[in-house]
Amino acid sequence: MSIHALPHRGYGLALAAALALHADPFLAPAPAAGPEKALQIVPLVSPPMEKSGPQPHGLFRRVVTAHGAEIDDSRTSFHAIKPIGVSDTFTSDTPAVYVVVEFFQSTFDIFRLLGRFILEDPDGKPVGTLLHTDKAQFENEDMGGYLMMKRPPEGFPVGKYRIEIHYGEQVNDISLLTLARFKVAGPTKPVPSPAP
Repeated sequence: MSIHALPHRGYGLALAAALALHADPFLAPAPAAGPEKALQIVPLVSPPMEKSGPQPHGLFRRVVTAHGAEIDDSRTSFHAIKPIGVSDTFTSDTPAVYVVVEFFQSTFDIFRLLGRFILEDPDGKPVGTLLHTDKAQFENEDMGGYLMMKRPPEGFPVGKYRIEIHYGEQVNDISLLTLARFKVAGPTKPVPSPAP
């Protein structure tokens, strides 16, 4: 079971823990096909109104994509996360893409968010390629956390992505809370050194 979390520096509870993929066939990765894993095509779940970006909505004060995340020590007795390197454009060799969420208030309960990282169809069809699923658990004083996808061995495919953020472990129109979007361009090109 893979788990990622940020240390609390003595706070006790984990801020967010991403768990291994659920056994649900809708969420499980496609079976391996030879040396490379086969990609899974999924229908895009659409909320009644797409809500993404830094504007407040519902449970979230802010939802952003970033290059990293760290503990925000400025809020005593609350467990908050702040994004590092906020961006909506990444290169295919980016080490990881984070979706950092900030809540309007602490959770006062235990719940999970599920994030599905989907490469959208380049022709605008209502399907996408599910590349990764991540889960994060939130508890008591948590004011936010993150979902993330590490760079695949061959790099992030170039294109437009959406991250569906669902409440709990189900994937349907009702569980979808919000979306985040980003795009991936080609790899970073090395700067040639000037001729002597």
